[in-house]
Amino acid sequence: MKLLLKKLVSYVIDYLLVAGLGTLYAFCASVFYLDPATQNQAILMLVCALITTLLLTCYVPTKTGGQTVGQKLMHLRVENKSGRPRTYWQSFLRECIIKISFASLFVPFSIIYYVVYLLIMQRNPKGELAHDLLLKTNVVCA
Repeated sequence: MKLLLKKLVSYVIDYLLVAGLGTLYAFCASVFYLDPATQNQAILMLVCALITTLLLTCYVPTKTGGQTVGQKLMHLRVENKSGRPRTYWQSFLRECIIKISFASLFVPFSIIYYVVYLLIMQRNPKGELAHDLLLKTNVVCA
């Protein structure tokens, strides 16, 4: 249960970081869109938001040994079940697509999955969530 709580806190940290920076860039872009002379800067701000999201969710976890900012703060690490380092593609799917882009679907689905498998079927005692099983990754204490 302690590992699940650490995963939750690290997810919240990562989500707030990416969403906060994305909101800041989107706000700046909306201000630039008000003046026709600065609409190119607005597009640039949206591109910067996309690049920042990709850096935080793909590049950083792959280069720091499988840790996002939140996972680093919570002393967690994501690794492949095969023992090989996590790839950019796995980081992109796990952190950017599943956990950030589909957050409104990911959170309720994860809760339902965890309740069904842990409480009803009395399986999965390690607290693995569906996206870890799908992408063949493990979350371990660093």
